[in-house]
Amino acid sequence: MGTGINTHPQFAAQAIKIISAETGLPFGDAENHFEAQAGRDASVHVSAALKFLAVSLIKIANDLRWLASDRAARSARSGYRTQPGSSIMPGKVNPVLCESVIQVAAHVVGCDATITLCGQSL
Repeated sequence: MGTGINTHPQFAAQAIKIISAETGLPFGDAENHFEAQAGRDASVHVSAALKFLAVSLIKIANDLRWLASDRAARSARSGYRTQPGSSIMPGKVNPVLCESVIQVAAHVVGCDATITLCGQSL
């Protein structure tokens, strides 16, 4: 970060080379360091892509919950039984995996809103 005025002239090139070797990713030097430090467009774009995936997962999880709500359909999907329901309702199965996916995906959607607001404020 910064102008690099007090660093060794080869610091950026050496750091990029080491980081690329360690991660196996093609890192490179920015053409305009000030623009690269100021813009957060890439972060906002990645966050939006993750939100898109989260929304799709919520849809799938909700579809599975609706399918599992039918007793006959539940018995046909024995692999879906991850947690028994209650002693009062013997055939009930709680869709805990679907609920967990929905909670995590909702958190991703909330984080995207935060990243969006931060991206427009910088």
